[in-house]
Amino acid sequence: MKVETVNKVSSLLIIAVAAVLSACAASRNAATLLSLSGEWDIIEVDETAVVPAPGQAFPYIGFDVEQGRVYGSTGCNLLTGSFSLDERDGRIDLSQLGGTRMLCPDMHTEEIILAALARVKHYAMVDDNHMVLYHSSKKSGLILQRRQPQP
Repeated sequence: MKVETVNKVSSLLIIAVAAVLSACAASRNAATLLSLSGEWDIIEVDETAVVPAPGQAFPYIGFDVEQGRVYGSTGCNLLTGSFSLDERDGRIDLSQLGGTRMLCPDMHTEEIILAALARVKHYAMVDDNHMVLYHSSKKSGLILQRRQPQP
């Protein structure tokens, strides 16, 4: 009889520990998703620093995690679309991007940004202010820096 009671208590203890660990994992994932939220300057593409042409804005990408929407600018044209991610393995899908198509003084910067975004498969937070979007080869595609609020 006592062995049965010990087994029941052990089973309940294991279930309680599993529930606590699941809750911790869920809150850690939620924090990861929230850390993605906001606007990010695109400071490097394919290991080359981004330098906008004179008169063009700095390119950026923004994530609205509540709506699953992505938006931004290549420096000239606007971007919009949706994104999805799998926080367990750091996968991100940006395949549903679209944008305006104005002729820009510097189309080269726009072309490399759009090509790099099309190849993105993974993401990783470096710290609170830096994120890397990787190609399928886990090669760094874009390096992002959290955008400072505009005055």
